[in-house]
Amino acid sequence: MDIKKLEEYLYTETESEKWHLSHPGKLSHFYDTLEKRTHNDKEYYYFDFKNTLKTELCGIVRESRYTFIPPHFHKDMELNYIYHGECTFIINGKEILMKQGDLCILDSNVVHSAISLKKTDDIVINIVFRKSFFDYVFLNRMSNQGIVSSFLLDAISRNQAHDRYILFHTAEYSRIHSLIQFLLCEYFAPGNCYHELMRLYSAALFTELSNTSYHSLDKNTVQNKLLPILKYIETNYNTCTLSETAEYFGYNANYLSNYLKKETGKSFVQIKTTQQITESSALLTMSDLSINEIAAQTGFSNITHFYKKFGETYHMTPGEYRNSAKIFSGSKEDLTPH
Repeated sequence: MDIKKLEEYLYTETESEKWHLSHPGKLSHFYDTLEKRTHNDKEYYYFDFKNTLKTELCGIVRESRYTFIPPHFHKDMELNYIYHGECTFIINGKEILMKQGDLCILDSNVVHSAISLKKTDDIVINIVFRKSFFDYVFLNRMSNQGIVSSFLLDAISRNQAHDRYILFHTAEYSRIHSLIQFLLCEYFAPGNCYHELMRLYSAALFTELSNTSYHSLDKNTVQNKLLPILKYIETNYNTCTLSETAEYFGYNANYLSNYLKKETGKSFVQIKTTQQITESSALLTMSDLSINEIAAQTGFSNITHFYKKFGETYHMTPGEYRNSAKIFSGSKEDLTPH
């Protein structure tokens, strides 16, 4: 399927939509048999994509137009993308108007609904995926992407309540739209490399979201001042200090220290060290620099301290990490016994 055929498919009126046009204001008969469950002392429709996700990495649908989606929650995680037009969602009781290019990731157990999609060109894409798939494409493949990516993970998924969501405004970032299109083309017309392409496109999509998050992340869904601070530390990790960072943002050093601890659960030093170790792991796999050179380049003046912190993170030495990465890459040279 190419992009032209994809858009023909997305804009074609379905039988369900024809039914909704002739039965305005009525819910589909699908809801007559849908299970309801109690959540926060109230009953809501409960979606369990056990058939779709039994053998698939994710499930993708184009939401029906000319109808509304009643309050419900999912066992699994969900991504909503406004392909064209707009749609008003109510998430955790808050009304949110999402426009073309907006993308929202919801953790499991987030109660949400959508007001009627009235226009023919209101195209909303819904992607559901198991938590394990999210961990695979976001956590495992992005573990070396830095503290901003880690923050996004915390904001979406690393919590006990599992009731969070995060909103991105991506209309200005054409690559995100293209990656969504690639996902849709492969899903609706799977080829021989379907599963691997779905993983790769998903990983690329989440990587792009992380890359653009400083500008595209909705400021009302996360602490407005936290992300710029984390971005600053990520960029200046090998030279910045708590006092210098506090001065840069116009804060008292004690205030910044307490604020970071409250919002991230980590001290300034822990956040900075996390980025140093992240950068060093990338250099171990992508460069021929010696371990001493990598330690110095990432801001470690004491090689023993570097080994200690690296071991606490990866439970192996830097040399073992480099060798394991080489073996994983499958290089014949790297597999030669030493």
